[in-house]
Amino acid sequence: MTKTRQDGLRVTRCSKYIRAITGSSTPKGQSPIKLAYRLLAQRVSSKRGQESIAKFLDDNAQAMQDVIDQAVLPRKTKKSAPDFLLTYEWRKLRMKAIAHYGARCMCCGASPETGAVINVDHIKPRKLFPNLALEFDNLQILCSTCNHGKGNWDMTDWRPKQKTV
Repeated sequence: MTKTRQDGLRVTRCSKYIRAITGSSTPKGQSPIKLAYRLLAQRVSSKRGQESIAKFLDDNAQAMQDVIDQAVLPRKTKKSAPDFLLTYEWRKLRMKAIAHYGARCMCCGASPETGAVINVDHIKPRKLFPNLALEFDNLQILCSTCNHGKGNWDMTDWRPKQKTV
């Protein structure tokens, strides 16, 4: 690990320790490392242990603050809805669905000619079935009103039923 990554992880561990003890995050403007050591010092019962921690804090205060100022904390990234909707793969699949089914709502029959805004809807919602987000068989065409009413909890398939021969 690089020095910056180690320092970032140290700050993260201290922040988690603070959250575990106090039930809240580090107050703004306070160093998570300093606060964690202060909380630890309060939990150490011996006078000698407390003095040792206090001395460590005094001796390393500036170095710890420098670490915090330069720390690159790891962040969890989650692909949000707007990010997904802007991907090339989604836009390409969306156009394929509109070309295949036409620009008419499969629920109410509205179209751009009647003033409707057309959406490509996931029959099984992305929130519950992220693995089906780019599956053509999971798409249907709805107007914005029907799509909003359907929400991400309803899995009604409004596509026309195919006739079997």
